Amino acid sequence: MNRALFGSLVAISATDSSTRGVSSRAGSGEPLEPILAGRNSLPPAPPIFKPIVPSKQNGTVLTHHSNGGTMTNDRPVELSKRTAEAREALKKAHIVCFDVDSTIITEEGIDELAQFCGKGSEVAALTREAMGGSMTFQEALKRRLDIIKPSQRQIREFLKMHPSTISSGVKELIEQLRQNNAIVFLVSGGFDCLIEPVADALQIPLCNLYANKLYFNYNGSYASFDATQVTSRSGGKGEAIKLIKGQVAGGMSAGADKIVAMIGDGMTDLEACPPGNFFIGYGGNAVREEVQKRATYYVTNFADLLW
Repeated sequence: MNRALFGSLVAISATDSSTRGVSSRAGSGEPLEPILAGRNSLPPAPPIFKPIVPSKQNGTVLTHHSNGGTMTNDRPVELSKRTAEAREALKKAHIVCFDVDSTIITEEGIDELAQFCGKGSEVAALTREAMGGSMTFQEALKRRLDIIKPSQRQIREFLKMHPSTISSGVKELIEQLRQNNAIVFLVSGGFDCLIEPVADALQIPLCNLYANKLYFNYNGSYASFDATQVTSRSGGKGEAIKLIKGQVAGGMSAGADKIVAMIGDGMTDLEACPPGNFFIGYGGNAVREEVQKRATYYVTNFADLLW
């Protein structure tokens, strides 16, 4: 790609960023810019929707997942907790925030990207180290990215060759929430460039996506990530919910009376309540034992939340 063409893509990216409230870093002498340009140069393959799978009544054998969780592809219902009450609580929610990796989609985006870039084992080792509490979320994110160093080209190829798989029942649940006048947001510690195709497929506006952003040099090589994003640090999902309340209320304090539900598979999702009003744990792709233990509500199939 020649410099003139790449410059034109950066200009498009800056336009997209400003409409989403993201400050542009393009300009004379400033080499970094979000990867939003990738959406204009190579449309990714559409995500794959999994059909709803009814919950099974018999126990099943769990297998370990590489990111430290436990896979539950056949969704054992004995892990579920108070699903009927979760449905009733969800009916009252004005705002519903979904985690993305291992929740909205079946994969862990950063692990899949690392594998694609030939750095899977190194990132997995770092993930295990981070789970021991030896580093902050932001430090772990930085060290993962310093290992992977994904270029724009690699991310575009990854999106084209490895479309995300959307968890069964998600589309139906989101449609039901909309019919109930709830507003749906995606809140993720992953990267917006990987999540945007999923948001598009689920018809979720990109202004309703809170996720991390990557920066690249003008030659397309990886430069850094945006450390100012709330989702890049510990406790960030709770901070995102505070911002979301203000966004829904137009920046006014009226957002304080909105009931916010958080749905996800991980501790960062559980710890976002409060300020979220209640949390529904999801174990349809990966079971985090501590989350399942501490969650008031827990489901292994999104179909269980349909009414």
